[in-house]
Amino acid sequence: MARTTPRVEQNKLVLPVDKSMPVTVGSRQWYAWLADEETGSFFFEDEAGSFTARKERRKRGGWYWIAYRSRGGKLHKTYIGRSEDMTSERLNQVTRHLASYQREEADGVRAQPLLNVKFTPPALSPYQGDLLERVILLERLNASLRAKLTLVTAPAGFGKTTLLDMWYEAYRQRYSKRRDIAWISLDERDNDPIRFWSAIWRALQREHSGSMRDLPSPIASLPQMTLETMVAALMNARQRGVLILDDYHLISNIQIHQGMQLLLDNLPPDMHLIIASRSEPPLTLGKFRMYGELVELRTEDLKLNLDELEQFFREIGGVPLTTDECALLHERTEGWIAGLRLATLALRGRREPTEVLAGFRGGQRDLFAYFAEEVFACQSAEIQRFLLYTSVLPLLTPELCSVILSDDDIDIQKSHEEKAWEQLASIERAGLFVVPLDDQGQCYRYHALFGEFLQAKLVRESQPGLIERLRIRAAAWYEQQGMVEEAIEYYLSARELQRAVLLIERIGEDVLWKRSEYKRLLTWLQQLPGMDDGQHPNLEAHYAWALLMSGQRDLKDVEALVTTIEERGEEEYRGDIAALRARIAAFNNDVPTVIEYSHQALQTLPASRALLRADIAFGLSGTMRDLDDSYRMFAESLHISQALGSLRPAMFSGRYLAATCIDQGRLAEADAILQQALSTAELRAGSRAPVSAIVHIGLAELLYEKNDLVASLRHALVGVELGERSGEIKAVLGGCYIQARIFAVRGEFERAWRELWKGERISAIGKVLWSQLIFAEIAVDLSLLQQDLDGAKRALGKIGINASSMIQRLTSSQHQECLTLAKVWLAEGKYRAVVALLSPLIKVALEEKRKKLVVQARAIQALAFAELGERERALNLLGEALTGTEEYTRLFLDLGEPMRALLAQHGHKREARHYVSRLLAAFEPNEDEKKDVSGLSEREYEVLHLVALGMSNQEIAESLVIALSTVKAHVRHICQKLDVQKRIQAVGKARELGLL
Repeated sequence: MARTTPRVEQNKLVLPVDKSMPVTVGSRQWYAWLADEETGSFFFEDEAGSFTARKERRKRGGWYWIAYRSRGGKLHKTYIGRSEDMTSERLNQVTRHLASYQREEADGVRAQPLLNVKFTPPALSPYQGDLLERVILLERLNASLRAKLTLVTAPAGFGKTTLLDMWYEAYRQRYSKRRDIAWISLDERDNDPIRFWSAIWRALQREHSGSMRDLPSPIASLPQMTLETMVAALMNARQRGVLILDDYHLISNIQIHQGMQLLLDNLPPDMHLIIASRSEPPLTLGKFRMYGELVELRTEDLKLNLDELEQFFREIGGVPLTTDECALLHERTEGWIAGLRLATLALRGRREPTEVLAGFRGGQRDLFAYFAEEVFACQSAEIQRFLLYTSVLPLLTPELCSVILSDDDIDIQKSHEEKAWEQLASIERAGLFVVPLDDQGQCYRYHALFGEFLQAKLVRESQPGLIERLRIRAAAWYEQQGMVEEAIEYYLSARELQRAVLLIERIGEDVLWKRSEYKRLLTWLQQLPGMDDGQHPNLEAHYAWALLMSGQRDLKDVEALVTTIEERGEEEYRGDIAALRARIAAFNNDVPTVIEYSHQALQTLPASRALLRADIAFGLSGTMRDLDDSYRMFAESLHISQALGSLRPAMFSGRYLAATCIDQGRLAEADAILQQALSTAELRAGSRAPVSAIVHIGLAELLYEKNDLVASLRHALVGVELGERSGEIKAVLGGCYIQARIFAVRGEFERAWRELWKGERISAIGKVLWSQLIFAEIAVDLSLLQQDLDGAKRALGKIGINASSMIQRLTSSQHQECLTLAKVWLAEGKYRAVVALLSPLIKVALEEKRKKLVVQARAIQALAFAELGERERALNLLGEALTGTEEYTRLFLDLGEPMRALLAQHGHKREARHYVSRLLAAFEPNEDEKKDVSGLSEREYEVLHLVALGMSNQEIAESLVIALSTVKAHVRHICQKLDVQKRIQAVGKARELGLL
């Protein structure tokens, strides 16, 4: 059969009746054809995919084009626009958007068209009658940006969200992309700390990512992150600006409030927080009030005064009232906007408003109920049914509403959806307290008070079982859409427990180990009756994990539950039991028990439990004293992560596997592992993927040891940049510390200390305890380079080591503490003490196959013996340090002139002669490195990299979200610092210097 649908291919419209005269998309003939009443649809295809476009009337101001595409049994659609919007670029954009659904489903990512509404304010609809411009309040919000925090608190219905929505739009129009502003609409599910902080992270990053699926979500993948570390990661992000949290009163989790307090106490100067809530949040705000860092808009500020009320009814409400009637309304409503809005609906069309006004009594809630009943009674039976039935939904879409209203469950006809769409548009035009959440009429919600009114009315007047049936219909729809979490919650609310249990069993593993949303899983499980009594044996292991990881129960309670599961003797749970006992032991800092049960778990858990196996293997790696065992564990974790396609665990496993190789003296293997990790990240997530930050830091450390300072600094800067974008605090800290070492070697001590102090500040805010030792070690090295022995001792004192005391309680397992103290004693002339301190350390390091540690300790001991005048013994020890490896370089160079002199004496010996010659040559200044990098800033490095990729100044500005003039200034500075005239010359010079 011949095709009868017009087709657009290669930017040409081909009509089935006249194929010889194609029409170019964007031409006058194209727009004339689209506007023709006979034109109803066409098929479009380009390289990204295809769709069918249909022209549909939405009764909202004319005809609109909608794109439809069916894949895998699911029909996806999206709004294109009016006929005049149908450019070639717009059609290509729609194709890519529809194709993204298929990619998300192929990658195992839920396709959630409703997700975006969380991160955007409700759409300001022209049908909203309460859009009175509050000029004074908007000006106060503008002025509030000089403070740290703006708090908007008032009961429901005072226009908090609408006011912030209007200010949000004005802010975006005023500043365009020059300043960032993010919005989050909070709900009850955000009481999970992981979910809450991940939402904030996504909101702050959203403007800088192509789509929601491109966003990094580091917080959700970090079960080990403390509250402080999460907040520190957020504070260290580059994208800050203004953050608006709407409906904060729905947050009741004390951990979240503590995190918010920490964030407020350390809020960066370029970040402003706005919180909207029905009540004052449980935060300590006295200090902010005292120092003028808090601006508050309260109920009294949001109330309409009498003049505003008269203006509202005259210009917006369309109801003429006398001065006395306005005064009566103002007295009774106390300027409450929601009550006044309902009053306009109740009074509209009445000849005698006084009759209605005389009938109400009571407080604001009573007034709202009174007016709502008046408005509801005026609607048709069909609209009344629509309002009541859909009140069980927090979000309204035409398709979901049609399911709720249909008696055919999910098997509905398209006409039902069309009708639901028309009813939603009609309700919006009538101003019936429905709030549009987008500009296409695809998503709405009821105003909170009107929704509560409808739900209460539904409970009072519905037949038994109706509400449960409506919720089951909604759950079934969500399940069919692949939105399993929403389906679970509706099934639970409808007490359809069997179907809820099946879905929890299906996704429980992912919720635990992929997203770390322990609190959310626990919330579901605690709604199941008999969860504590063993009535759901298939979920008990998940229950134990959720209790343990969320900290909701005492460890003894969790142990008791694990024992209960174990006593049933079911073979399939042996692996979980061992893993749970290992994690409990980790909380108790019982390392031997951790090792014992971790090995049991890995031997017992099947390969299908790969997520849990990878978590156990990675955790076990850090407990191993023998580096061969650590190597095997990291390698297994890397293998499992790669097989699962879990990119972040793979990056971390690769980075620490490479670090193990460095400790064992296999630097070439470490380089290969890190390069492979970068290639994997680029293949999966594109070049300069944020997830690869930790790998760049690994490369920076490796290249530093190999004395390639230019390349090391380049990777350190990239690692910090990507770490700041992704919130990976370990990458940012590692980058700060390695930069401190590089700048110190180059004699730029001020920059070195600045980077070190930056790392200390970040770690202090995030309470990253493991970084204290690294900070102290580098601070000692910097102080000794500047011949500041007292400063070195103070640095040691910060980690509890009194360098002046000859009686030390350090054990040989405290490797870095021993080495750092040995350097201080060496500078102080306590040579015998150095020898005595390091001898047991060398013995342990040999047993644990820690090659680098052995070389370091022997090198320092050799210097001590040389200072004692025992030259032969010193050279023998140095020879032992040089034997078996020719890959360490900075390890020797960082010991300074005494090591150079000792190496020069060793040069006459035959063994390792080539190695010694290379080390001695490395002590000589490198002219290229002196000229290097000419003090390029991190941003200038970033711009230089993009210039090398061939991007124009405008493209760079759009990529980095900075002004074009700023890019030009950066390029000018780069050329000056590299002593060139043009961009292309800068790239060539940078390649010569090894910067690219």
